[in-house]
Amino acid sequence: MNSLADNLVGFVQILRQLGVRVSTAETIDAVDSLTVIEHFDRDEFRAALKSTLIKNAEDRAAFDQAFNLFFVPPESKQQQREAWDSKQQLDLEQSQQVQEELVFQGRPLDLPEELKDVYKRLPEQEKQRLQDFLEKTSTGANVKESFQPIVENLLKSSLSYHHRQLSPEDLAQLAAARRQLLGHHELDHVVESAAGLGGAGKNPLLHKNMQDIAEHEIPQVTALIKRLAHRLTTRISRRFRMTGRRKLIDIRQSIRRNMRYGGIMIALKYKTKKIHKPNIVVVCDVSASMTKYVRFTLPLLYGLSNVVKNIETFIFATDLEKVTDYFRRNDDFAQVSEKLVTSSTQIGQGTNLFIALTSLEQEYKQLLSPSTLLFIISDANTLAPLETASELSVISKKVKRILWLNTQPKERWSQNSAIPLFAKHSTMFECYSLAHLTKILSLNLTRHT
Repeated sequence: MNSLADNLVGFVQILRQLGVRVSTAETIDAVDSLTVIEHFDRDEFRAALKSTLIKNAEDRAAFDQAFNLFFVPPESKQQQREAWDSKQQLDLEQSQQVQEELVFQGRPLDLPEELKDVYKRLPEQEKQRLQDFLEKTSTGANVKESFQPIVENLLKSSLSYHHRQLSPEDLAQLAAARRQLLGHHELDHVVESAAGLGGAGKNPLLHKNMQDIAEHEIPQVTALIKRLAHRLTTRISRRFRMTGRRKLIDIRQSIRRNMRYGGIMIALKYKTKKIHKPNIVVVCDVSASMTKYVRFTLPLLYGLSNVVKNIETFIFATDLEKVTDYFRRNDDFAQVSEKLVTSSTQIGQGTNLFIALTSLEQEYKQLLSPSTLLFIISDANTLAPLETASELSVISKKVKRILWLNTQPKERWSQNSAIPLFAKHSTMFECYSLAHLTKILSLNLTRHT
């Protein structure tokens, strides 16, 4: 990359890989902004790019990390190139080692790449145990080639177990290792290095798994959620309203207005996008498997209810329980949480989303309208998954959109056979941190994708 334009395009690609939303129009604005810099200055250059490419405060740290790694002197770029080549060589050697170790009678086992990555991260003692198992099962007078699928399934089960024991941070590193490369060593090195910094300089709560937040952090979590909830109150629809401000010409009204002038367009009428505030219904899982996230879900309900006026909130485990009135009082979060936990009959029970959705559809059908956004907050572990999917299908035809916030890391979704059934009738997002919630609420949630 030699020209400034090439570097700028590459930098935008890096930001996109890091999860920063940058449009083509914003990239053009960034190029145009450089024309106002008379004498090139690094600080002015950084400010110009940041002001045109970054829309959210949460993306500033990613921008700074990428900028500091990408826009460096030539000698530093050479060092980056050498470091990247060394890492690629190490990865290749590790992959070859896995191929050599995971074999049955000399033939490589057919395993998913993500499970091979899990194997790479195992302690040497556990690796040796699996190798010993493969050696014993490969030998013997009656061991045939047809036994290989059985051995593969046993090994998959073992590696899947280790996969489930990984922390969200480890899972994130595995996902980063499988990140689709841009195909350019310089860009790929910056992406990996910036992602590896783990959000340094950001509010640590943003990327913290919400099951691990402490009691003293809840007020800060609630404040952050309130700030994020404001984004739901200003969603833009495609409908228009009349305005005196000159934006988009209203052809119909302009023609009517100018009939008195013989059809000559003298007095124009204008229209602008109408602010549309959808009705919000939140159904939150508080069953036994979700109790570890109660310090995230209850502040989320509290924060949304304090900001969004047209909202109805429910919790469920074995059945549905309306909790809107708890959050409409002027009590602080500690009081609301204590009253809800002591009086609710649902918290910590088993999970039956089918019964909860059936109750919602039958007892609160007036809430399910074409202007309703239905949020479901759950790990998707429930009884009667087929019946639940069927009820989701019924409700999806009545509301504008169903948005599912799944507290399970996305890498574990493949282990839950119910998730594909539910995803047919909802838009499912990974959501176990405030960073996930920030990204979700930055989207146009009223528009189907």
